[in-house]
Amino acid sequence: MLIDTHFHLDLTENMQNLIQQLNSSSIGIIAVGTTPKAFKRERELVSNTKNVQVGLGLHPQLIMERGHEIDLFLDLVKDSRYIGEVGLDFNASYKNSKEQQIYCFRKIAEISALEGNKILSIHSVKATTEVINELNRAGTFKTCICIFHWFTGSSTDRKKASEMGAYFSINPRMLKTKSGQETIRSIPGDKILLETDVPFTRKYNKIDDLKLDLVDLIHCISDIRGEEMMSQINLNSNLIWD
Repeated sequence: MLIDTHFHLDLTENMQNLIQQLNSSSIGIIAVGTTPKAFKRERELVSNTKNVQVGLGLHPQLIMERGHEIDLFLDLVKDSRYIGEVGLDFNASYKNSKEQQIYCFRKIAEISALEGNKILSIHSVKATTEVINELNRAGTFKTCICIFHWFTGSSTDRKKASEMGAYFSINPRMLKTKSGQETIRSIPGDKILLETDVPFTRKYNKIDDLKLDLVDLIHCISDIRGEEMMSQINLNSNLIWD
């Protein structure tokens, strides 16, 4: 089964329609969240949908407004294997919440490591070194699967994350940048996953169109790496799917 590991289902305009289509599709999605308060509601909405896994998230860009939800997040961790979207964002627009972001992400990394067997989808804009350090300090790399979503960090950080066993989810936008192509070429083949980051990259009315894009993405990854990746990416995806 093809799996989109980073899909903001609750932010789409046609959520119910997509849920119905997913029921009869060969596509699976990890529906990442942005706030703990949204987690239970979204999980209820997809409770009868076999091809959706809901992530418990606390997006770093929302920490200034939603940081107080960290306690709720920690209470809900036991209820979800999938954690995301979480991480750090040190872009200029979010620098005022830097310390609060670190506090929240540290708590998330620690409890994920303690619980174990979690799958994290991680945001790391202009903060890759710090994200790696927090995950390493907490021991999260050792007990969980850590996926770097839309990786934009340095080659040094990419190498370090790879050495720690991190996965990387690749989206179509990364095919068009030099750094994205270098990431695709240099990371281990058994650590490559797919994502779209819907609805921030594009919108879908038909899940069949999503399937076509994921297949095309695999072909493009294969071309960049100079090796066929369909079987390997399917294997990688199945390892993170309940």
